[in-house]
Amino acid sequence: MMQQQTPGSVEVIDLSHPICPEMPLWPGTPAPEFLPLATVNDDGFAEQSIHLSSHTGTHLDAPAHLIDGAATIDRFVPGQFMGRVAVIDACAVTDGVIRQRLLEPYGTAIGAADFVLLHTGWARFWGQAAYGSGYPVLDDEAAEWLAGMGLKGVGIDAPSFDTFDSQGFPVHLRLLRRGVLLVENLANLHLLPPSGCTLAVFPLPVRGAEACPVRAVAILWP
Repeated sequence: MMQQQTPGSVEVIDLSHPICPEMPLWPGTPAPEFLPLATVNDDGFAEQSIHLSSHTGTHLDAPAHLIDGAATIDRFVPGQFMGRVAVIDACAVTDGVIRQRLLEPYGTAIGAADFVLLHTGWARFWGQAAYGSGYPVLDDEAAEWLAGMGLKGVGIDAPSFDTFDSQGFPVHLRLLRRGVLLVENLANLHLLPPSGCTLAVFPLPVRGAEACPVRAVAILWP
């Protein structure tokens, strides 16, 4: 639920999907488990054990996700998880391919940004079987072009940067090899302006983690 903003205040838009046992998951990813360890009624305080994959829900991939010996989440300074945003409108893509020619008109905005967010509109299928396949992805040329833009990260409102039946995850690799962080399963990108806001995608500082769920938010300054 978005809170009402007072004039001149900072607006924060939640770009994350809630984590729950019934949420959509990549095939083979275990469902989150929440196990009570204590309750207020029985113990005077509440505590629970949380079991979930590092790729659950809205999450961030570090290079170590696919590259042996590459940087893990904890090896990035906190500032790497926050920055200026350029939002690319890819909702008109009908053949499942985001090409470089779609990105190029945003070149000036991308050049001034730290993060690029690909708004495909696919988040509308969250919770439906359709969410897991058929979503748009970058082709090799577009991925290589973005990888050379000096970005901190790229995000998408779909379950992956590669197709669900991909062999070798080529889009992931083109970006991760350049140290570009990847954020998947974003929500509410339709609420963002094309530029002028700040993205924050802070993961937990889990030592050696190749990925981690994040509470992704966009900050709109007055």
